Amino acid sequence: MKVHQLLATAHLGDATGDAALAVATALRQAGHEAEIFALEVDPAMRGKVHRYSEFPPPGEHDCTVLHFNLPSPLTEDLVGLEGVRMLVYHNLTPPEQLLPYCPEIARLTALGRRQLEWLAAQSCVDLAIGVSAYNTRDLEAAGFSSTATVPLLVDLRHLDVPSNTVLAAELERDPAPTFLTVGRVAPNKRIEDFLKIATYYLRYISPRARFLVVGGSGGMEPYLASLSKLQSKLELDARVRLVGRVSLEDLVTYYRAASVYVCTSTHEGFCAPLLEAMKFDLPIVARHAAAIPETLGDAGVLVGADDPADWAEMLHAVLEDDAMRERLSKNGHARLAAFDPAAVAERWVKTLTWG
Repeated sequence: MKVHQLLATAHLGDATGDAALAVATALRQAGHEAEIFALEVDPAMRGKVHRYSEFPPPGEHDCTVLHFNLPSPLTEDLVGLEGVRMLVYHNLTPPEQLLPYCPEIARLTALGRRQLEWLAAQSCVDLAIGVSAYNTRDLEAAGFSSTATVPLLVDLRHLDVPSNTVLAAELERDPAPTFLTVGRVAPNKRIEDFLKIATYYLRYISPRARFLVVGGSGGMEPYLASLSKLQSKLELDARVRLVGRVSLEDLVTYYRAASVYVCTSTHEGFCAPLLEAMKFDLPIVARHAAAIPETLGDAGVLVGADDPADWAEMLHAVLEDDAMRERLSKNGHARLAAFDPAAVAERWVKTLTWG
């Protein structure tokens, strides 16, 4: 069977693209023909992902899978294709969360929502798949009648690389407790809350701590500028840093140096960095929002409040309680078993081939 996947964009390190690559590998290992095609392909992804202009018309027994996380012409194209048509939904950030900083991106996500509802109304998608139950509920609200939930396929073995010894030595020179958050610097991540939590912690709990934000901000420059202004207003020093996008070796170095992982995001369709934090035995403190509780399970502490003081006190409680840290670390290992790549890959193969 031919099972080809379509992406609006294919970027190196992007969770959607990485998942599509892993699914394609699993399909090939199961004996199916599987390729990925995208409208926009990073140079680093060439050879792994083909340009959409090379997409061969499917036959009546083939399956075409559209990964939906952006509005694109692919949505309309899917309607006219032969064969089985499936949708994999990675969710869309609510436009109201983006509008104050990035109105153009907010317009895109609003258009994406309209495209999703339009596609549902065409009644042409044989199966709409959410990578979390949260996403599947969104699909059903959009009007899709045939839905399923299959977790994001996340293979963490790429994180099994040595640390950057220079960076590790730099961090070890000041062995302060380190609170880490990882991901794209975007408004839904609520990095401003992370900065306010850091301010409270350093002023009222302990001055010996480090707060690090690791992740790129491409396309979100106005939001990054607002965070820089907030840093100045709060008079934050080098103990609180927006590191930016880093190499894989630097990323694992930051994970290994961290004491607690923090997720202040208000909107996630899955939140793969939670699994990365579990892999590195980190206790997690996260916001009770969107798909975060579903992915986290009992591997962390959920915070429902917005008050930075509540967050800071919880971070300190987790940091100081050895028994709690050990329990959360143990729960994290158990939670990762639910996302075992081999088992999840098998579920994807069966779902996409009607197995």
